[in-house]
Amino acid sequence: MPRVIRPPRPVRRRFGRLTAILQRRGAAVALALGLALAVALPVGGLWWHRERIAERGEDWTAARAEATLRMTARAGLGVREIVVSGRVHTSSAEILSALDLHVGDPLLGFDSRAARAELERLPWVKEARVERHFPSAVRIRLTERAPLALWQTQGRHAVLDAEGREIRKVDPGAFADLLVVIGADAPAHARDLLDLLATEPDLRPRVTAAVRVAGRRWDLLLDGGVRIQLPELQAAAAWARLADAQRREAILARAVAQIDLRLADRITVRPVAADAAIPAAAARPRPAIRSN
Repeated sequence: MPRVIRPPRPVRRRFGRLTAILQRRGAAVALALGLALAVALPVGGLWWHRERIAERGEDWTAARAEATLRMTARAGLGVREIVVSGRVHTSSAEILSALDLHVGDPLLGFDSRAARAELERLPWVKEARVERHFPSAVRIRLTERAPLALWQTQGRHAVLDAEGREIRKVDPGAFADLLVVIGADAPAHARDLLDLLATEPDLRPRVTAAVRVAGRRWDLLLDGGVRIQLPELQAAAAWARLADAQRREAILARAVAQIDLRLADRITVRPVAADAAIPAAAARPRPAIRSN
């Protein structure tokens, strides 16, 4: 019996089916790409404008907060007065400039910590305490730096506080009655020197200046031009010996130029030179002449 042999399929038909499959898959790929682009473009736009949106959101929030604060001020929680205690040298203008406050500003919006920092930048202010007192007051307690001495350095004078630090932007001429200290390290030792001088209150007013010698000791300049040489060690004992000599012998009433206290067992006095005494005598005031 003859065998039946199927004829081969046409090549075109085989390739036609393959083409159809590829077309269907291409359509799926195109659809997937289209969906991806449809999603990516809006997301990309959001990412592109994210910073702008955030900024606008912050601006809107800040504007709402500012409007709320203004509303509280209109309701009675606005600044009406500033009460300051402890102020001696700090001016009202300096305080107002540091606080940057105006009548009617919201008290709830006042930053007391920032105000404290600004106040403590002022020349005289050592420490500041700032509080809000509702409904309408700001209370400030200042602790000012105490002027201690004048420091003569590099041809100028500077006001020193009790810790030996320069008080900047202060006119030294307003403190001409303070003791003048001279020397690179004089500020660091000025407090101890003033404490030493205060132990003899009768002599202290006569000291007009103090010179730091070699970073180790002091020379004191008294009214009338007398120089007192203190020792490096046991300066307090030497100062007490001078006070005792003044009480017993009125040693400073003599024509002396220098008194050396550097040796513990003696006081060495150098008198004023004879040629220097003549101009001093000639410089004494003459009596007035009155006509009859």
